[in-house]
Amino acid sequence: MALPDINLDDRSFEQLIGFMRKQIDTNQWVDHNASDPGIMLLELLCWVAETISYRANRVPAAHLEKFAKLILDPPEPVTVPLTLTASLSREQSQDLIVKAGTRFATDFKSDDEADGKGKRQPRRYVFETLAPVTFRGPANLKYLTPPPREQSVSVTARELLMVNAQVLGTSDGAANQLFPLKPVLSSLGLPAGSVTRVLVDFAHTSGTYDPNPQVTVAGEPWEIRQFLLTDESRVTDTNKARHFMVDAEEQRIRFGDGVFGARPPAGQEIRCSYRLLQGPAALVEANAVVRRLDPVDGLREDEEIRVANGDAEGAGFFFSSEERIQAGIEAFRRPRRLITAADFETVLLNDFNDFQRRARRSIKVHRAAALMNYKPQAINPISRDSVTIIVLAAAEEIRLDLDRALSNIDLPIEQRQQLIALGPELADSIERFLDRRRLITTRTFVLAPELAPVSVSARVTVAPDRNVPDMVESIKTGIGAFLGVTGGGFDRNGWPLGGYVYRSKLFRLIEDLDGVDFVSSLTLGPADVNGDVPLGPLSLPALTALSVIVTRKD
Repeated sequence: MALPDINLDDRSFEQLIGFMRKQIDTNQWVDHNASDPGIMLLELLCWVAETISYRANRVPAAHLEKFAKLILDPPEPVTVPLTLTASLSREQSQDLIVKAGTRFATDFKSDDEADGKGKRQPRRYVFETLAPVTFRGPANLKYLTPPPREQSVSVTARELLMVNAQVLGTSDGAANQLFPLKPVLSSLGLPAGSVTRVLVDFAHTSGTYDPNPQVTVAGEPWEIRQFLLTDESRVTDTNKARHFMVDAEEQRIRFGDGVFGARPPAGQEIRCSYRLLQGPAALVEANAVVRRLDPVDGLREDEEIRVANGDAEGAGFFFSSEERIQAGIEAFRRPRRLITAADFETVLLNDFNDFQRRARRSIKVHRAAALMNYKPQAINPISRDSVTIIVLAAAEEIRLDLDRALSNIDLPIEQRQQLIALGPELADSIERFLDRRRLITTRTFVLAPELAPVSVSARVTVAPDRNVPDMVESIKTGIGAFLGVTGGGFDRNGWPLGGYVYRSKLFRLIEDLDGVDFVSSLTLGPADVNGDVPLGPLSLPALTALSVIVTRKD
C-alpha cells in the first residue's frame, strides 16, 4: 500500500536539496555532483528532514492545534479610527461624555453590494468605541472668547455582531461542563461557511463597559474569569465562585468542577449574550461610518455629534479549522516582529498587500525600502531609534502606466512627484499596520520617494545596416526603461533607492543593445567630478532631458 502524501510541511526532498545547494559557497566548493562526499551528506540530511516531516504529520490533531496556537496570533478585530465632532450650544454647561461601547454604523448596503452572486438581506457594519470621549461644555470654558462651538476628538472603534441571550443548553450538574456557542449565521446576515470568532477582551473592560460574553444560569448572572484554577475561583462557604471562562478558539463556555468554579445545578438553563467578530468582511473604507446608533446623555435637540472614519484595519488570523495548520506553516516562515530592514520591506510587500487584498482595496505597495537609524527632515538624520520606510504604492492595473508617466520628459517633475505621493489615508494605514509589529522602542516614518532630475546626452555609432531613426527610438526606450522607478535596473525590479546613476552602467546598457557598435560619448547631469549622478538617500531618478545622436558606422 502506498504511503499517504505529506501535507504538514509542503517541502519535498527536491525542494530541500535545492535550498541546501544554494547555501554552498561556489568559490570554495566547485564539485556538486552526486559522487561528491559533501553532496552525499547534504542529500542524506535532506532525506532525514523529509522523514521527520512525515513523522510530524502523524501527530494527533489536538497537538497540532496547540502547535498552531504557539505560532498563530489570536484573530485581530477590525478597528476603525473615528473622529467625533460635537456641535454644542454655547449655553451648554455640562460636559458631554460619549461612553465606551457607543455604537456607530455604516449605511445599509443594497442587495447587489451585499452579495454579488445572489440576493441577500441588506446589512450594515456596526462598530463600538473602546474608550469614553469627553466634550467640554462651552459654557464651562470661561477663558475662551468666544467659546468654541465645535470640538473634535479621535477614538478607536471595533466591529461587532451581537448575539443576545442565546440558549446554550441545560446543565446536568457535572464537573467541567462545556457549552459551545452556536451563532446562527443566517440571522446575523452572514453567508454559510463564514469564519467568525467570539470576542474576549479583558483589556478594555471597565465599570461601565464589558465586551465579554455575559452568561446567566436560570436567569442569574455568572461572572467571567480568564482562568478558573485560581484562588479567586476556589469554592468555599463564603465564596460561591459562580464563575465561568471562555475558550475563545474553540468558541465554547466552560464551567468549573465544584472546587475551582461552581457547577451549575442540574436542570438549569444556560444562556449567553456575546459579541462576534466577522473579520475581513468588515474592512470598510474611509468615511463609510456615518450613523450613531446609541443616544448620548445630555445631548440637546439643537446639538449634534458627527462622525468620520479612516480606513479600517485588522482582520488578520481569521482561519477556518482546515486553514489553520497551513497558515501556521506560512506564518512560521514569515517575519512578524520587525527588526531588520528586510523585515520591514518584506512585511509591506507581502502582509500589507495581503491585507489590502482582503479589504478589497486596489492600492498595492510595489516598492519598499527601509533606512535603518534614519530620521527624515532632522538636523542630524542619524537616529538610533528611527526607521524610515520609503514606499511606492499605486493601483496594480496602472503600474506600467505609472512607469511610463514617470519617464515622460514632457511632464514637469513636480507633476510626476504628485503621481507617487502617498495620500494621508494610505500613509496612516501603513503606519498603523507597522505599529503593531515594530519593536516598542522603534519610531517609524513612512514617506514617498523623491524624484531627482537626471539628464542624459549620448552619441552612438550603430551598424551600417541599421535605420537611424529606429535606433534613436530604441536607445531612448532602453534608457527610459533602465531608469524606470518600478521596472528599472538590470534586474528589472526597479531602480534602487538612492542608487547612483553611473555612466559605466549606461555605457554597458547602450552597447548591449542590438545594432549598437559603440558609444562615442555619454554625458550625465547634474554630475559629480566622475561624471556620475549622485542621488539622495530618499531619491529615485527622473529623466528631465534625453538627447541621443546616432551615426552609422562607415
